[in-house]
Amino acid sequence: MTIDAYLAQLERRLPRIARRRILAEAQEHLRDSAARHSSEGGLVPHAAEAAAVADFGPVEIVARKLAATGAIRETRIATLVALGAVAFFVFPLYVVPENTLPPAPWAEMPRELAVFQPVSVVLWLVAGALAAASAVLAWTRWSHFAAPVLVTVSATIAGSSIVAAALAVRWFAATPATSNWALAGGLAAGCLFACVAAAIWTIAHRRLLVQD
Repeated sequence: MTIDAYLAQLERRLPRIARRRILAEAQEHLRDSAARHSSEGGLVPHAAEAAAVADFGPVEIVARKLAATGAIRETRIATLVALGAVAFFVFPLYVVPENTLPPAPWAEMPRELAVFQPVSVVLWLVAGALAAASAVLAWTRWSHFAAPVLVTVSATIAGSSIVAAALAVRWFAATPATSNWALAGGLAAGCLFACVAAAIWTIAHRRLLVQD
C-alpha cells in the first residue's frame, strides 16, 4: 500500500477536529520512514512506502491511538483554560465590584447581603479547587474524569455568578446610585463561557480517552 492510500484510509477514521494536524504528523513520519528504507535498505520507492506503512501499523489501530493522543492533548488544554477562567473570575467577583459599588449606607451589612457575599466566594473557591483537580486528572490515566469535573466547575461558577448578581441587585436597591453591570457582567459571562466551552470540549473527547 502506498503512503497516499494509507493516509486516505486513515483520514476516514479520524475525528474531524484536529484531523488535518494528525494527518500531517502521520504523513511526515511515513515519509521519513520510507526515506530510511530507501537509503538504508536500498528499496525502490514503492517498496519503501509499503515497508513504511507496514511499520506504522494497521489503519484501525493507528487511527484509534492517534485520536486518543490528540484527545489527551486537547483535554489538557481545556482544563487549563477552565482553570485560568476560574482564576480570572476574581475580577468580576471582587475587584470590579469593589471599585464600582456605591458606598454602603448602613452601619452594619444587612443579613441577606452578609450571607450572599461569603456564599459567592465559597462557590468560587470550590470551582477553583475542582478546576485544579481537573487539570491534575488530565495528566493521569484517569483523564476521562476531567469532563464531569469541568461540568461541575461550570455549574459552580454559574452559581457563584447568580449569588453575586443577587447581592449586587440588593446592594444597588439600598443605595441611591445607578447600577453598572456592563464590566462585571461581561467579565463574569466570559469566564462562565470559557468554563462551559472547556467542559463541552472534554465531554466530546471523553470516549476516546476511555478507549485509550
